[in-house]
Amino acid sequence: MPPLPRRALRAAQIAAALLPLLLLHARALTEVAVAIIDLAFLWQLAATRSWRWLLAPEALPGLLFWGWQLLCSLPGHAAGGMPAFVQALASLRWFLLVPALGRVVLAETAARAWITRMLALAVLYLGANVWLQQLTGFDMWGFRRWSDGSLTGPFYEPRASAPLVRMLFVVLLPVLARVRLLAAAALLLLTVVTMVLIGQRMPLLLLLLGLAATALLLRRLRPLALAALVLVPPLVLATVVFSPQAHHRLVTLFSQTMEHFPDSPYGSLYLRSLAMAQNHPLLGWGFDGFRHACAEPANFRAFPALGQHLAAGGGAAICNIHPHNIYLEALTNAGLPGLVLFAAAALAWLLVAGRGLLRQPDALRAGVFVACLVHLWPIASSSSAFDLYSSGIFFMMAGIATALARAPGA
Repeated sequence: MPPLPRRALRAAQIAAALLPLLLLHARALTEVAVAIIDLAFLWQLAATRSWRWLLAPEALPGLLFWGWQLLCSLPGHAAGGMPAFVQALASLRWFLLVPALGRVVLAETAARAWITRMLALAVLYLGANVWLQQLTGFDMWGFRRWSDGSLTGPFYEPRASAPLVRMLFVVLLPVLARVRLLAAAALLLLTVVTMVLIGQRMPLLLLLLGLAATALLLRRLRPLALAALVLVPPLVLATVVFSPQAHHRLVTLFSQTMEHFPDSPYGSLYLRSLAMAQNHPLLGWGFDGFRHACAEPANFRAFPALGQHLAAGGGAAICNIHPHNIYLEALTNAGLPGLVLFAAAALAWLLVAGRGLLRQPDALRAGVFVACLVHLWPIASSSSAFDLYSSGIFFMMAGIATALARAPGA
């Protein structure tokens, strides 16, 4: 077989460059782009017989988790039947995307430059629509603020902050490292105010995590990052004056949720995941197991020792399509072995992203590492581990991280 033709590589590079924007709106086109990238990678593997790339740390742990989850999703065991098995099989595309980007598609400097430019465009697009909605009441698509007061950005639903917090550090940190102190301070303040105004609690907490990681990784930006960390609490409290709706979400609802967390919607989902794991500790419930088995009466169990007082753990009323935590999703899908394998994959991705970063700090690599860290943080509430809008962005970031770690001089 001849090596990957230049035109095929170029097509994969264009698909990669478009991913930051496609992931925001175009589900079908995203799937096409990921398929082009993965096929280019497999072609290159077959042509060069470089199958050892599948044993690399950015690939092997994720593939092992995928294989185990596929086994747990076999028809006859999986709660979702044959559709769950097909979805588990198709999830291979995400685990191939990381080495595909890192080893082949983004191996050239120009390709990496293009995807970072498109990330910058995506961040500007998200931020501009948030501010347009804040100042005029509408974004560029005509969407209003959500009913609970959240700013939705260029979306109908309040989900602007999830992709924004996963992309902005890659764009922000290199700029902060280059510009003068006053300009850097103003840009960082704008970023923090934007995230506060959106009014989403977990993305704001992940922003704080990212700022703390920035302070540890980049000495030059440490004073700015620490100053931003100190600024966020009084800024959140000040929203009672300039954005009462954001204050209600960030302060009032957050306080109520944390005060009664085991009985809160999030706490109930997490504890239901534990009940489901107790019933199927080895093989879990198969792909999308939480969606299909949460409402089974066998899983209705309260945990009074953990502070839960809802009868039968809330019954079917608390159920959702996923447990809102990627590790608990791995647990309910693939049991305790699946949780261990997924955690090992997460650790491997972070180690690849951070390889040599403390010894040789680089603002772009630090930004990509922080992007991976905020997604993989274990105690965060999140969307599904295999959705497009947040996890798709993560797999792209892990691929970029691999490419940067392998670049000359890294």
